[in-house]
Amino acid sequence: MQHSNRHDQNENTVLVSLDDINVPKRMMEKLLRKDRGQIEEMRAAIEDGREMFRVILRPNISGGYDIEDGRHRIVAAKLAGASFVEALIVGD
Repeated sequence: MQHSNRHDQNENTVLVSLDDINVPKRMMEKLLRKDRGQIEEMRAAIEDGREMFRVILRPNISGGYDIEDGRHRIVAAKLAGASFVEALIVGD
């Protein structure tokens, strides 16, 4: 995990590898079925380098992070081939 130098969202924002975020396959499939248009718009924004709101993650006792807020953004980032997302880590 790397710390971001950005101060506009929050100094507690960190960069988290998408590989460290738990995204169950069923959740991803459900979101793509239900909200594909929204996710595709976000994917295009990520590919164009536009800013996205950070996601909120919670550490998982088994490792990695669970998504508290930002499921659509995580799926869009994965589809865009991104490596990292800006996140706020909450909880223990």
